[in-house]
Amino acid sequence: MTGIRGQMLCAWSGPMFMVVFGVGFWWIAGFVPPPSPSLSAADVAALYQQHTTSIRLGLAIALGSCGLIVPFVGLISAQIRRIQGISPAFCYAQLGAGSAGVLVLIIPMLVLEAVTYRPERDPNLTQMLNDLGWLMFIMPFTLASIQGAVLAAAILLDEAKRPVFPRWVAYFNIWVALLFIPGAVAVFFKSGPFAWNSVFPFWIPLVVFGSWFLVMFVVLRNIVLKQHADAQPA
Repeated sequence: MTGIRGQMLCAWSGPMFMVVFGVGFWWIAGFVPPPSPSLSAADVAALYQQHTTSIRLGLAIALGSCGLIVPFVGLISAQIRRIQGISPAFCYAQLGAGSAGVLVLIIPMLVLEAVTYRPERDPNLTQMLNDLGWLMFIMPFTLASIQGAVLAAAILLDEAKRPVFPRWVAYFNIWVALLFIPGAVAVFFKSGPFAWNSVFPFWIPLVVFGSWFLVMFVVLRNIVLKQHADAQPA
């Protein structure tokens, strides 16, 4: 029972992250949707001056939630290790990409927190830091795509009669890996569907991000319960 409780705690850390991050980033900071990249420097400065406290608090809460991703990613790696006949490199690659991906969330939020630290500064500097924070948040698709691709490859290479992961989870992760890529073009647009606050760089990855945590939580929970049932004496 100790083993299943520990794994269940790791599984539940994924939904817990989504809830706490959503409360901080979306509800309190008000950064869903993001401020438009077409805003003038004066408008960006006014945004941070008028909502300094809520943005500070919301981003601080969101920052605190990011650590919950680590045990969730660790559980995925632990289950990859159970796949027979594949290299341990798949486990380490998924763990590395997933853990490093936490920094993709933390660093841009720290940059945006720096904007709120001195909201009275030159509006042009505020706009520059705002641009930096949002581009760092939207554009880095590489780690998420690599994580999805590695997990998909590990699942597809599982030739056991009773595979650890259902095979459809591999195809789901392939789509996840692909749907994060449009964020890379955000730097070329300030308006339209490819701007950082629009459908391709932001809304599609946001839905994919949330869906991945939900789907993987359900899958991991079922795997842990099945693993525990199999370990019980007849």
